[in-house]
Amino acid sequence: MSPPLTPRPAAPLNGRLAASRSIATSDLYPPLVLVIDDHDDSRTIARLVLESAGFRVVDARTGFEGLRIALDAKPLVVLLDLVLPGVDGWEIARLLRLESSTKDAVIIAVTAVATPEDHDRALLAGCDEVLTKPVPPTSMLDTVRRYVGLPVPAAGRSC
Repeated sequence: MSPPLTPRPAAPLNGRLAASRSIATSDLYPPLVLVIDDHDDSRTIARLVLESAGFRVVDARTGFEGLRIALDAKPLVVLLDLVLPGVDGWEIARLLRLESSTKDAVIIAVTAVATPEDHDRALLAGCDEVLTKPVPPTSMLDTVRRYVGLPVPAAGRSC
């Protein structure tokens, strides 16, 4: 029996990440987040939550559109739905990991697919973590903050 899959540890934003992405740390702030989701409401909620916390946000409704935007914009974080029209999120994660300009991006699957097998498949495809919908906005925001090395408010505090 193989050991259980676990997400990659949340690595705070530091010189190593900035150097590996060949961009200056100042270009990473405010951090850019790409939201790829075919549901308008999910994209809108993610955008409102992230922008209210100071993140820059771009979004896409299909996997192909998300891949194109990721390659152009080089986001620090990708919030990725797994079930998408056209190419699915598992394939998008694999493709992002193969591209030198996006291989170090944090990929967080945000999906209604809840089986352990699908979550394992997402981690194997290159996702750093899997959040199961519905995701409370504060949980999504805290997860993104943790991966980019920003402080996560103590429990009970607002965004």
